[in-house]
Amino acid sequence: MTVVVAVVGAGRGRGKTALVESLTRRYSKELRVWTVKHVSKSFDIEEKDTWRHMKAGAEGTVAVGPDGLLVLKPHAQTIPEMAIGEVPRDVDLILVEGFKDADYPKILVTPSIMEAEEQLSRIRGVFAISGPVADDMAGEYIRGVPVLSVEKLSERLNRMVLEDQVKRLPGIDCKKCGYSSCEDLAKAILKGEAVLKDCKTLQISDVRLSVDETQVYLSEFPKNFVRNVVLSMIGSLKGVSIERAKQITLQIDV
Repeated sequence: MTVVVAVVGAGRGRGKTALVESLTRRYSKELRVWTVKHVSKSFDIEEKDTWRHMKAGAEGTVAVGPDGLLVLKPHAQTIPEMAIGEVPRDVDLILVEGFKDADYPKILVTPSIMEAEEQLSRIRGVFAISGPVADDMAGEYIRGVPVLSVEKLSERLNRMVLEDQVKRLPGIDCKKCGYSSCEDLAKAILKGEAVLKDCKTLQISDVRLSVDETQVYLSEFPKNFVRNVVLSMIGSLKGVSIERAKQITLQIDV
């Protein structure tokens, strides 16, 4: 599971976007980071071409321009899960700006103790407080929630990402990473002595098995067995050229 953290506040001008920017800059050099932004106003302008496409009944429309690509889809509800569902599954961190009612761990950005106390009575799941209030109160607590500087907040998030990464280790103890077990590699990752990319199975596996969207890692023998059986079976089918194929996908509904 990718780490998802929501950055929330009482309203505009609290510094949510500035914090998301700061955290993204810190992590994007080493991790895959995506952001999700809750907007209260429409970002498609009435009578523009994309608006007309949607009004005509398109299930979705893609706008492409010099600044990038924007995918527009109609929806009945504004919920973060819809946006997060569009994010690739192998990213390391998703920073969500807004969505105070979502069930994600949250960072409360606030300018004052009074506002922090008020918001903590309304918002569930806040694990840290930051923003202007941290200028004077960093290291202290408000209603049991730590007030963290951006530096300390980054350390906390880094730990969350590392703990998530070790959950991705295959658990087959192949020893290709140089450690005696996946557990030992996990301990090294948490200590900062290794990184997830040291796991050779995650990096080079040419056979990937998933059951109900949960990836199952195969050791060398079952991996080669599955690969050889599937390739032999497909190679015997008429109209299929294994020599030209780059990837084969097999889905079994049970």
